[in-house]
Amino acid sequence: MNDITQELKQLDKDILAFIQKGVAHDDEKGFNDLAMRAFELQFNSIPLYRRYCQRREITPQEVSSWEQIPPLPTDVFKEAVFSLLPDRIARTFTTSGTSNIKEQGNVSYDEGGLNLMDATIRTAASAMLFPDGVRPVILVLAPPPEIAPQMVMVYGMNRLIEYFGLPQSRFLIEEIGFDIKSLIDSLRTAEKEGVPVAICGGSFGFVNFFDYCHSNGGGFKGRSREVGRGEFLNLCEDIMDVQKDRCVNLLGMTEISSQYYDNTMKNSGQEIAKAIPPWTRVLVVDPDSLAPLPAGETGLLRHFDLANRGHICAIQTDDLGKIVPGGFEVYGRARDDGSRGCSLSIDEMTRIIEEGP
Repeated sequence: MNDITQELKQLDKDILAFIQKGVAHDDEKGFNDLAMRAFELQFNSIPLYRRYCQRREITPQEVSSWEQIPPLPTDVFKEAVFSLLPDRIARTFTTSGTSNIKEQGNVSYDEGGLNLMDATIRTAASAMLFPDGVRPVILVLAPPPEIAPQMVMVYGMNRLIEYFGLPQSRFLIEEIGFDIKSLIDSLRTAEKEGVPVAICGGSFGFVNFFDYCHSNGGGFKGRSREVGRGEFLNLCEDIMDVQKDRCVNLLGMTEISSQYYDNTMKNSGQEIAKAIPPWTRVLVVDPDSLAPLPAGETGLLRHFDLANRGHICAIQTDDLGKIVPGGFEVYGRARDDGSRGCSLSIDEMTRIIEEGP
C-alpha cells in the first residue's frame, strides 16, 4: 500500500500540474503518458475493473494509447463501487435520472480525487465562464450543499461561489422550494448597485423563473417543462436582456470529474460547441460495435478524464453526439432500450459482479 500511495501521490501531482496549465495547451504525449499511468493503477487496484479488462484480454502492458483503454458504461455505477482507495472515500455522489435510490449510481472520491476535480472546476470556469476575471454575484438555482450533499452539481456550484463569487452569492432552492422572490430581489439590488451577476443552475429552474415572469408574478406552479436551445436563449434575452453570447451551457456528469462548457465566451462568433479541456478526450463510437467513428458522424459519446483517476478514467455514455470543429455536440440520450454495445458491456460487468471475488 505504501508503494501505491507514493505512486498515487506523484500521479496526482503530475495530473494537477497538467490541469493547471490551462485550457489552451495541447500536449498529446503528456496526456497519453498520464493516461497510461492512471490505467495501470486502476487495473491493479480495482479488482472488478481488472477482471473486466482481462475478459477483453487487455492489460496495461498491451496498450499504448488512451483510446485502447476499456471504458465502463455509466450504468455499472448502479451495480458496484469502483474506487482506487475504497477505504479512504471522502465523498460519494449519486447519479441523477431517477428518484428511486435503489436505481441510482454512486461515484466515490478520495481526498486526492476531490482535489483534482476542484482543479478542473477552477481552471475550466476561469477560462470558459469568467474569462474577464470580474467577480460577480453568483445566484444558483439549486439547493445548497447542506440540503443536497449527494449532488455533484451542487458541489461544483459551491466551488464556483468559493472561487469566483462575491459574498452576496447564494443558493436559491430551499427545503420549501424555489425562492423566486429572493432571486428577483437579488437581481434588483445588483442592478441598482451596478454589480455583475451570474445565474447558474439546471435549465428547469430557469424555465420555472421565465414562466413566473410571463405570468406577471401570478404564482409559482412548482413544475417545469422542456424547451429547446433556441427557445431557451430567446427567453434569456426577452426576460432578462441577457444576450445569447453570454449564455453558456455546461455538460456535467456524476461519473466524470470535469466539465464541458460551451465555447461561447472563449470563441465569440464561432459555431457553438462543447470545448474539450486538454486533460480530457472525447470519442464518438458506433452504438452497436462501440468502434470509434470519424469526426462529423453521430454516435455515442465516450469520455476519458484524467481527473477520474480515483475511479475509472474511461467512461462510456449513452449520450448521442458528434465531434465538430471546436469540440463536440451532444443531442441527448440514445433510444430508451439502450445501445447494443453498451447493453452487452453492462451485462458482462453484471456477470463479473455476480461471480464474486
